[in-house]
Amino acid sequence: MSDLGRALDPQTIAIVGLSDDQAKHGGRVLANLRRHGFTGQVFGVNPRTPEIPGVEVHPDVGSLPDPPDLVVAAVPAAAAVEVVRSCRGVGGVVVFGAGFAEAGPGGGRLQDQLIEAATEAGTRVIGPNSGGVIRPGRGLTASFLTCLDRPPDQLRSGPVAIVTQSGGMGSYLHNLAAGRGEGIAISVSTGNEADVRLGEAVDAVGALDEVEVIVVLIETVRDGMAFIEAVELAHSTGRRIVACRLGTSDRATTLMTSHTGAMAVSEKVLEGVFDGLGVVSAETPAEAYEVATMLAGQPAARGGRAGIVTHSGGAAILLSDLAERLGVALPLPSAGLANDLAGFLDHGSASNPLDMGGIIGGAHRFADCVSVMAGSGEYDAVLAVSTAHPPTHTGERVDSLLSIDSDVPVLHLWMAGDLGESGLARLREAGLPVTEEPRAAIRALAGLLSEPVSRPGVEPVAEGPSFDWGLPLDPGTPAATADEAIAAASDIGYPVVVKVDAPGLHHKTDVGGVETDLETPADVREAFDGVMVAATASGWEPAGVRVQKFRPGLELIVGAVVDDSFGPIVSVGAGGVLTEVIRDMVFRPGPVAIDQAREMIDSLSTRPLLDGYRGAPAADVAELSRIVSVVSHGVAGSGSISEVELNPLTWDGAAWVAVDWLLVAHS
Repeated sequence: MSDLGRALDPQTIAIVGLSDDQAKHGGRVLANLRRHGFTGQVFGVNPRTPEIPGVEVHPDVGSLPDPPDLVVAAVPAAAAVEVVRSCRGVGGVVVFGAGFAEAGPGGGRLQDQLIEAATEAGTRVIGPNSGGVIRPGRGLTASFLTCLDRPPDQLRSGPVAIVTQSGGMGSYLHNLAAGRGEGIAISVSTGNEADVRLGEAVDAVGALDEVEVIVVLIETVRDGMAFIEAVELAHSTGRRIVACRLGTSDRATTLMTSHTGAMAVSEKVLEGVFDGLGVVSAETPAEAYEVATMLAGQPAARGGRAGIVTHSGGAAILLSDLAERLGVALPLPSAGLANDLAGFLDHGSASNPLDMGGIIGGAHRFADCVSVMAGSGEYDAVLAVSTAHPPTHTGERVDSLLSIDSDVPVLHLWMAGDLGESGLARLREAGLPVTEEPRAAIRALAGLLSEPVSRPGVEPVAEGPSFDWGLPLDPGTPAATADEAIAAASDIGYPVVVKVDAPGLHHKTDVGGVETDLETPADVREAFDGVMVAATASGWEPAGVRVQKFRPGLELIVGAVVDDSFGPIVSVGAGGVLTEVIRDMVFRPGPVAIDQAREMIDSLSTRPLLDGYRGAPAADVAELSRIVSVVSHGVAGSGSISEVELNPLTWDGAAWVAVDWLLVAHS
């Protein structure tokens, strides 16, 4: 991290491939550094040693007076490996060149050589295929991106950092911020991430004093554990993370692979990681930036209750929909507060969102209403929604909004259009958290009201010949013959289930290897013969069957797997044969505490079924939460198990019982 810190705050920069042609990347970087006020020393490296006014040009990196803090490799891919190999003692190297892993097997081999060269030199590589590093407050413009073509006074610093695998998206956000009169603290384009990956980049920018919120634009996560640790570290220092996932569709995944050589990460898994850590999600880069700017400078909310004030019924309906979809709680005002608010209403509704209807008594009445709601003690954050209003009211409205003195955060959604443009500009100039996008406003509320999640520590699990961990497992009774199966059924009590027992056969129903609700010995004999024949016809060699009590009821799936990138991932969802049809699954990074497991369960679309449906007995959600937590700790703490799946885990009306499960050892 100390070397990467040098690269993000360099005192000396060497541009390899520097020429006097500003149409080329090397010349462009030099021009950018000069124009945007970099005060450190800049060297050029070019074996032809051209004369560049004001710059010492050396034939190679090794001939520089001292190893620079940052080297910009503005050379083709084929030359980048030797450049990196020559960078002994250098803080970091930005590699612009494309033609590495994203270009196929040949490029992949070249990228491997780049990694070897960095290891040999003891330096860090940002890229290849990187758009560079931009840090306006230091005049650091080690980049060729077009956002640097604007006047220098428009490239400002600000509280938001950008870590992106796409240089173009980073350039877009710099332009977006500049157009709004705002700024970005730093942007780091990690590109193919041959060396420096998302997690380490998040760590590095999170260590900078000017950074309050970090926006991460993600195509894939190559080192999930490092990313998780970086998020947890950022949260521990009071910095929030806003993430936007690029590449969720099949077509986008294909494009992504050719773009940065990335391998896709399951959208559901990544969504679960975000939710499990308290990362705020956004659907577009612009939305991510909007949310980040609204979160910057805001104190942590005391709880999870949001209040919304508007004077448009349509806005109230829209925001209600968005709040429900994004999980933002909008509790109704108490009778006393509703009475206090009634005087502000003109055919409006003292609900939440509160619709003032018309604004009577002057433009300041809107801010007065916001102040009452924010000061009521019933809400932990308030969203003030300014919809279209007479332009003559804008000045007084903004004056009154700027004068609000609240103990809870007040966010602003400005939906006044071009007639209210001056008001929006004033709110931004004053540093108030404001957006024009309703979804961004609700996402910001969600981020403000949610607490970053701390995962429990991993405790080693006792290894042994049996797997139980205190879980409610029904192994059934093995039977090698039909007569043994009938005897087992008699001992268990009818009705029963007969399942074929064939080593390696995980999904028995797929081959006709399960018969349920068997009520007589004749049923059991027929089922035994049937499942044995079906399994054999499918190429399996069954050892017999297992006989279990028939337990009809609500079926779930609970599992945990050691993911190649993120480590232990725990899941819960609709189970049985409908698992892959309904696809109602929630994932989290493991292990999870019991209360975190309960939150997972409460997030399921099928959650109402656990409360009883059409007279069915309500399930024991507390025990289910314990089971999810136990499975997560078991896989996270085991040194030999890579996957556990309980499917189905059945609620039979009295207890949870796993009637089938899968256990996979590390290979």
